[in-house]
Amino acid sequence: MKNIAILAITICVLLVAGCTTTPSTTTPSVAATPVPTFPGKILTDKVLPMDGMLTLGTGNNTMEVSIYGIEIDPAEGANNQTITIYILAKNNGTAPRQFVWFSKLTNMYGNSFGGIGISHQGSGARSGKIVPGIAEAARDYIVIRSDESFATLSKGAVLDVYFMEKTSDEISMVPDYHVAWFIEPGVIK
Repeated sequence: MKNIAILAITICVLLVAGCTTTPSTTTPSVAATPVPTFPGKILTDKVLPMDGMLTLGTGNNTMEVSIYGIEIDPAEGANNQTITIYILAKNNGTAPRQFVWFSKLTNMYGNSFGGIGISHQGSGARSGKIVPGIAEAARDYIVIRSDESFATLSKGAVLDVYFMEKTSDEISMVPDYHVAWFIEPGVIK
């Protein structure tokens, strides 16, 4: 019985000591770069600036991707705006590669437009066979069906692009690569 009482007192002391200690403070060794945060974005997601480029793949099987351009098509009647997105893919590898990609825009309130199986009326952008050393820009688009939604995208957005490598006539809807860019306020207007 004496051992149980000593054990109970020891546990209580450890709990009290653990609950009242102050957390240690450390200074990170690398300065953090502020990135606009949007609902649904995990803090570890890397969001590139609009002029950012990223290499997809490894070794002799790489593609460098970047935003080539964003255009706003003339309105298609009331509440219909089409945002055209061109992504440039440069083959830095040693063999021809072909991709399909889908674009998704997310506004600062976490509302998303487009995405896998939705953008470009469900077919996404499609590159031709890109031979080594050559770059190709393919067009994707997202239709925004609300003036209010379009206005929120003009305040800044995150562009997520999901890349699927096309190796046969069948296209997987599971992305091989994902890249996100921050679209600066005023680009979509």
